[in-house]
Amino acid sequence: MKKLGNIKQIVSAYDVVFLNGAESGKNCILVHTGELEVLFNKDNALDISWVKYKGRNISFLSKNGINSVSGTFAEKFEGGFLYTCGMDNVSSCVENKPIHGSLHYRQASEVYHREENGTIVVGGKVRQTALFGSDLVLNREYTVSENGIRISDIVINEGYTADKYVLLYHINFGYPFLDEDLKAEMPIIKSEGLTEYARSRKNSQLLITPPADGGEEEVFYNYLADGCVKLKNEKIGVTCEMRYGTDDFPVTLQWKSMISGDYALGIEPSVTRFDDFQMRSLPPRGKRLYRIDILFDEAGEIFPQKDKAVSV
Repeated sequence: MKKLGNIKQIVSAYDVVFLNGAESGKNCILVHTGELEVLFNKDNALDISWVKYKGRNISFLSKNGINSVSGTFAEKFEGGFLYTCGMDNVSSCVENKPIHGSLHYRQASEVYHREENGTIVVGGKVRQTALFGSDLVLNREYTVSENGIRISDIVINEGYTADKYVLLYHINFGYPFLDEDLKAEMPIIKSEGLTEYARSRKNSQLLITPPADGGEEEVFYNYLADGCVKLKNEKIGVTCEMRYGTDDFPVTLQWKSMISGDYALGIEPSVTRFDDFQMRSLPPRGKRLYRIDILFDEAGEIFPQKDKAVSV
């Protein structure tokens, strides 16, 4: 520490506001921890708009970019590194609810960030409420180290009757991390394609191909031996590993779009599948923890051993 004039030389978090274009007015937190740069979006559920590692972009950002536009889901979906789906819908399973739920469109409150033992901790609360309806809170906390991100979310039912919720973590990868050089490792026990097109391409679901003009997206339901998914791009020398509990997330969806201009890969730990849609229940004042560790360059145990999901 004697070599530092200010801790922000090596780790920092700044509140930023975008001033131009479709993202104008967006309130965010820009975090640097040496190798990692992470942008948290306070206006969109404290989701992660982008991740860069060693100066390389890791995440997928759609043609829409960060935005506040109205319109259809396809017209405003920005992708980003983390787009949290829920708590009232995933996909289009629930009628009269936004595709992938309303959570992402809700602003975070009581937002904070601090330096802690060489890491940056970012947190806040996202409320999903309705008159004569839900009183749910997603209490979010992220820990960002030099080469990893820990997501710790607690779903809390602050109401006085039992309530239901659903969660899917839409983690999105894009170029240059996503390229035909990318190798995907997933301990798949069972896999099913969502559509006939996906089912016809099941044998190549982990194969990353060059972009093709036109075509269709592919979505798969994956059941894993353990919650560990590894993506490795040897060309740029970056590995990303996601770890989570299969009790928390019994199904991992895989979204694969090898389409020119929409070139993306999504790894999506979920509490449910779409065609057998099941919401989880919380008693009055009940809560449940969900945790995902995202590690770069085979960092090992850079966080304390993760807890299992618990109900309190």
